[in-house]
Parts: sequence; structure tokens; C-alpha cells
Amino acid sequence: MGGLGVGAGAGGGGGGEICTSTSAEAKAVPIDLVFLIDRSGTMGLPDSSPKLFAVESALSTFLNDPASDGIGAGIVYFPTVKPADLCAVLSYKVLDVPIAPLPDNAFALTNSMPATWSWGTPEHSGLKGALLAATAYQDAHPTHKVNVVIATDGDGSYGCDGENFVGGTYVQDLDALEELAQEAQDYNGVHTYVVAVPGATIASLDKLAAAGGTTAAYDITQDISKFSAAMAEIRNAVLACDFELPPPPLGMDLLPDKVNFTYTPGGTDKPVILPRADDLADCGDEPGWYYDSNIVPTKILLCPASCTTVKNDTSAKVDVAFGCNSVLN
Repeated sequence: MGGLGVGAGAGGGGGGEICTSTSAEAKAVPIDLVFLIDRSGTMGLPDSSPKLFAVESALSTFLNDPASDGIGAGIVYFPTVKPADLCAVLSYKVLDVPIAPLPDNAFALTNSMPATWSWGTPEHSGLKGALLAATAYQDAHPTHKVNVVIATDGDGSYGCDGENFVGGTYVQDLDALEELAQEAQDYNGVHTYVVAVPGATIASLDKLAAAGGTTAAYDITQDISKFSAAMAEIRNAVLACDFELPPPPLGMDLLPDKVNFTYTPGGTDKPVILPRADDLADCGDEPGWYYDSNIVPTKILLCPASCTTVKNDTSAKVDVAFGCNSVLN
């Protein structure tokens, strides 16, 4: 998608009224992924060992793929190898391998992959820790787009007294997981991608993904060998469709409801105004864009339909216009 230019010289109505003439060069938003990998007993027991090994092998392929170069990546595993720290959120907030760009960080990441499984599935503690790490990194790197990717065969949180130990039985806490993902998205735009490994209940993990702003889980419950394809789809989803929101012209305040985004197909001079959606879920199958945060926006994210169109048009131009009421979907 080389050659794209972000400018504020776009028309406020399909190429008509000019909102402003100030323009700025497009800057690809750096992408960071925090991997949260389930290494619980059901992922690693002898009768299911292919799950853990298959996930690690596919993830290693992804990390060493030249197509992943430039992506920042970090990783944390749950449960922790220290039983006493099983439910401690800090055990997962401190990543096993900190975020750093690929391919330089690929060796450390692949070298960290555990050869054995461990008891317990503290999914709530693991996800909370990973999201805290991701949101903190997003705060420290506001021009980046940070995401969490969880791969699990679990549907909730097991193994933590006081968190979900009810009547002598460990119970699922799906609502609490969804709340964590929703809070991270609302706070500073961190999205949660979910890969549902064989053994998981896809309906449950679909809800987690939706709460995390990514619509639905990647369903490989019937075929673990599709993990590589799922990771490639996630990479395609996060790359090249996020743009920094340029500052408005001197003297203008940034009014989120007075911003428009247009796409000019290569070889033409007729911009097409894209409607604004509330969030990814609101995009549906239609073209458009949405903010990373509707409260304090810093980036413009393309809806999947527009993302595909723009990425496939290597000579496309996109523009940001200030001063006219946003065209809504």
C-alpha cells in the first residue's frame, strides 16, 4: 500500500465542499501483539499433546515469517510454572518475553516456548495480566496499535480460590472475561483476538472476541493445523489499515464529530467519502472507518470491507478532512 498520503484536503461531501487545505503524509501505525498462550493440562496431557506443540510450531512459523517483520511481539503463558503464583495477576502482567520488533525478537520468543504443561487454567488472571501489559504499553506508545492474541481451549477461569471457587467447585466466569476485554478496548483501544483451539466452546470465545472488538473468535476447534492460517488472518487484519489521526490545521480544535475520511482509487481524482462507524462491530460488511477510541481518538481504523479495498489498491490515496460533520453509516 505504498504511496498512500493522508491529507486534510479531502472534500467534505464526495469531493465537493473543501473543509481545509492542510495535508499530512501517511504514517503506518506500528503494530504490537501480546500473545497469551494456554499451557494448561488439557493443552498438554498425553492424549492432547498435539495441541500445545501444534500451537507452538505454528506460532514459531508466524514469528519467523518475513511477512511479520516490523511487528512488535511479546508473549506470556498461563498458568505460570510457579503454583504459588497461579492466580497472581502480576505473574502475567510481567511478560515472559517483553514486546520488541520482529525478526530480532523471534529467537527469544520461540526459545521461551515451554516443553511441558502445567495444572490449572487461570484464564481470568492470565487475560487480566496480559491486557494490563498491553494497555500500559499502548499508553507508553500512543502512536502504536497494541493487540492481545489469546490461544486457548478453555472457556473461562479455573483454579483460583476466591475468584471462581464456589461451593467446592471451580466454575466458569465468562462475563468477567468479556468485561476485561471490553474495558481494555474502551480504555485505549487495545483489541483482543481469540483463537479457539480444539476443546473450546466456540460460542463462548466468540463472545470474548466480540467484547474485545474483533467480532468473533478464529475457529480452529475442528482442525488444529489451521492455527497458522488463523495467525496469518490476524496479521492481515491488524496491518496496513490503521492510520494516525493527523492534527487539525493550526487554530482548529479536534472535534471528533467533524472529521471525514475519503478514499481516492488509484488512477482517478474522485474521492469516495467513507462513512464513520461506532466501532468494528458496527462496520458489518459495509465500507467505512472508526476511531480507536471514541473518547480520545488518536487513530483512524478502516472497516474490513474498506481495508481490503485500500490494501489491494497500491496507488490509492486516503484523506482526512476537518471541519465538516462526519458522514455516518
